[in-house]
Amino acid sequence: MLGVSFDGTGYGDDGSIWGGEIFAGSVKAGFERVAHLRSAALPGGDAAAHYPVQSAAGFLEQMEELPDVMSAPFSFGARYRDARQLVRKEVRSFTTTSVGRLFDAAAALMGFTRGATFEGQAAMWLEHMARRANVEDGYPLPLDGEELDFRPLLQAVIRDRLRGRSSDEIARAFQRGIAQGVSDAVRSLCGRHGIDTVVLSGGVFQNELLLEDLKELLKGVQIWTNHAVPPNDGGISLGQAALAAFGPFERAAKQGTN
Repeated sequence: MLGVSFDGTGYGDDGSIWGGEIFAGSVKAGFERVAHLRSAALPGGDAAAHYPVQSAAGFLEQMEELPDVMSAPFSFGARYRDARQLVRKEVRSFTTTSVGRLFDAAAALMGFTRGATFEGQAAMWLEHMARRANVEDGYPLPLDGEELDFRPLLQAVIRDRLRGRSSDEIARAFQRGIAQGVSDAVRSLCGRHGIDTVVLSGGVFQNELLLEDLKELLKGVQIWTNHAVPPNDGGISLGQAALAAFGPFERAAKQGTN
């Protein structure tokens, strides 16, 4: 099966902060990371989850011809300026592929420049705005090799904000773009690996609008989502138990046949 794991923060086996990964495999056979969100800097580590403009500093550092986001209509403020300095000086900045932090960066560009009082607040705010608009086409999120490239997605958000497009429509085009980019990547990877089942899990998939879009775009593909077990951190312990149970069982079975 193909597993799409989108979250805020997870420890990757390369030592970086994961949160935008696509895996191929199974619990018994093991998993291979076959695609992921393009890496960005995360200034301040976990603190960025509470300040969307801080997350934005890491993602926007890779953008060309970036406008002055300290000025209207963005008005990011001093925290963004300080976070950008952390990224450029490589001080307390970490590498991340987190889709959760990408949502935070987009929310900041759309106007959520204050601090969040709970994790995921900015993304929930973005989803709420997106539900108020009717937009069929999303911004581009292309799969370049093994990377989902967020740069065209954020460039489109910035362009339309400067043009004065409504924040509701921008939010909807952003969400639809995530869904379209993921669905295109999933279909390509399923064909490449001979897979017809996709699992969507991780805290980002608490976003019901994103799930609705993906189910529409992935018609013909068998989709598994969380029901009895939550998609966020509450489901991690079950996965750990499953891996622990299958690992010793498989090793014992192999030893018994030798």
